[in-house]
Amino acid sequence: MNIKSNLKMLGMALTVSAFTFACNSETRTETNSEIDEAQVEANETSVEAEHEYDEFSAWVNDQSSRAETATEEEWREMKAEYNRREAELDAKSDTWDDEAKREWQEVKDSWKRTEDKVQKRIGDVDVDVDVDRKNN
Repeated sequence: MNIKSNLKMLGMALTVSAFTFACNSETRTETNSEIDEAQVEANETSVEAEHEYDEFSAWVNDQSSRAETATEEEWREMKAEYNRREAELDAKSDTWDDEAKREWQEVKDSWKRTEDKVQKRIGDVDVDVDVDRKNN
């Protein structure tokens, strides 16, 4: 019985020693630094994505106003630019949270309403855009 008790005490002492070693200040500092770096990277990515989204949303609002009086040629240019920008943001949107995805859908719905208005006003304008084309 005494040997079992001694083995348990030795096991507990080794476990406490291992946890103490793992939690020393140097290890904690390294771990905290790595966590901080990861959070900074995530925040920078989030800020960049939010900036791109805000910029595009403002562009859609501006172009929607212009579209009310745009010529067919101007509308073709607007629609081509929209398609290009939408494709870029759609490619990134799979990493967004649900709120951002909902807002993104609202922007796309807003543009769809603009398209419907313009098509009623000037007719169906066909835009052939290769959004994956690489510029040389």
